[in-house]
Amino acid sequence: MFINEASKQSGATQRAIRLYESIGLMRVNRSGKYRVYSQENIKTIKMIKEAQTIGISLSEMIALRKNEEDFDWKRVSELLVKKQESVDNEIKDLELKKQRIIDYRISIDNCIRSLDSDL
Repeated sequence: MFINEASKQSGATQRAIRLYESIGLMRVNRSGKYRVYSQENIKTIKMIKEAQTIGISLSEMIALRKNEEDFDWKRVSELLVKKQESVDNEIKDLELKKQRIIDYRISIDNCIRSLDSDL
């Protein structure tokens, strides 16, 4: 299939697909001057898009390549563990921030009640 169909099937723009190829995240066969995308290419494009949604950058993906054909899946797994730890830390930080907001609101509400009772 050509790039238009690959774009439709993968949900990626044609520009993004060309970028993935140009930076070495996937290799595409050619027929003359045209790129011919396989179902394997579509899977790779979808995997790249999914990785981006969970915070893995294109440069990180490039570093995870074992060779021209495939990723070093052990390193991918290690990166995912690090990403999960990072998200867990962000959640903890947000929970602390949320509690500080609640405490601050309570403090302000107490001040308001105190002012109201003085009137």
